[in-house]
Amino acid sequence: MGKINQDELQAMLKDGKSQAECSRHFGVSEAAVCKAVKRLKAAVMPASMEALTDKQRAFTLNLASGMNATESAMQAYDCTSREAAKVLGCRMAKEPDIATALADIMAQEGIPLRRRIKRVRDLIESADLSAASRGLDMSFKLDGAYAAEKIQVQVDHVQLKVDLNKAIEALRKEQGLEPGAKIIDIPSALATPQQTGGMK
Repeated sequence: MGKINQDELQAMLKDGKSQAECSRHFGVSEAAVCKAVKRLKAAVMPASMEALTDKQRAFTLNLASGMNATESAMQAYDCTSREAAKVLGCRMAKEPDIATALADIMAQEGIPLRRRIKRVRDLIESADLSAASRGLDMSFKLDGAYAAEKIQVQVDHVQLKVDLNKAIEALRKEQGLEPGAKIIDIPSALATPQQTGGMK
């Protein structure tokens, strides 16, 4: 039985040789060549990985290997605390370039998004309630249903000034001071001219 030379195989495929021709050249079965080709493809990183920094690539490969975002960040970024890694991992996992590279790696390994969705559907339709529950959980993660709700906060700056001035005047009255007088209890670090003399 022959042995496949990976470099030679890659060169032959680049020259347009078929897998059948390669199998005859190396004296192996077509199935063996097929497996070698899959290994070659897996070893070649998708083009989307080129857009990432070294640390981002390491983080993405960690995710693809099965680590969660926190563990991936711990290793890729040498985080000293798990809490810091958790925050960083959550942020990095949402980066569009990283998400694209991860999807390309998954597709390269033969598990593109469509196939994963089909597997999730199989779980959801399972008679096993535990499996169905896991399937639903996975589906929520796939479509981002678990993303934190964003709350828009609008501040009325004019009203804020009014309220602050009222609070300052209330402090002056509490201390028995005249309007515009310096407030004694405000720490020096916070006692700006505006706070001590009223907001203009």
